Amino acid sequence: MLKRPIAYLFIAVAFAPLGLLAQNKKLMNQPKYDTKAVHFGFCLGLNFYDFQIKPVADLSTVPGLYGMYTATSPGYSIGIISNLRLNNYMDVRFIPTFSSTVRRLYVDMDNPFTGDRGTKEYKIESSFVQFPFELKLKSERINNHRWYVLGGFQFNIDLASKEKVEDETIFKIKRNNMAWEAGVGVDIYFEYFKFSPQIKGTFGINNILVEDGTLPVQGIDQLLSRCILINFTFE
Repeated sequence: MLKRPIAYLFIAVAFAPLGLLAQNKKLMNQPKYDTKAVHFGFCLGLNFYDFQIKPVADLSTVPGLYGMYTATSPGYSIGIISNLRLNNYMDVRFIPTFSSTVRRLYVDMDNPFTGDRGTKEYKIESSFVQFPFELKLKSERINNHRWYVLGGFQFNIDLASKEKVEDETIFKIKRNNMAWEAGVGVDIYFEYFKFSPQIKGTFGINNILVEDGTLPVQGIDQLLSRCILINFTFE
């Protein structure tokens, strides 16, 4: 009489993993989300903009200038996402974005009025309107998450640029800038939306230095923009 209940118990234990697998499948959120041709969303992020300074070959040829370094503080970014599906593992994205940031340049130099040596601080504020195009390469989806890498190109317009201002007391950078970017992130599927934390690096291509003849500018051969962005997208 005990053999039949034991057999039933054995069958129940043997098929329990299949039952759990079926349950996991039922718990997959938005299983057809990635079949949509187009979808939209928005992103919020913290940006850490900085300068990459390429000094002249011999700084000693610039009298009164001894060195320089930069410092950055966190800014914010907000953008609108348009995503076009190419296939199951590849998307193209256009993300017009507004970013605000402040960078500081510290120059070890002689004071042009007193001749005393000291460190002068230049505060450079930027308000970017950005137009990034990205290619997103995705892994296979595992339950409710999916890893990805991305790369792309962006064009930036600095609305706060003082490129054409005639003032020797400020450090000027150009209004327009181009950059390439690369990043990594993970898509997390919830019941009603997809959340994606990501980290990206952006690296300027063109020289943004304004040749105005001031002492700090004389010591710089090229000035490039660069940024680390911690981003959170909701789609």
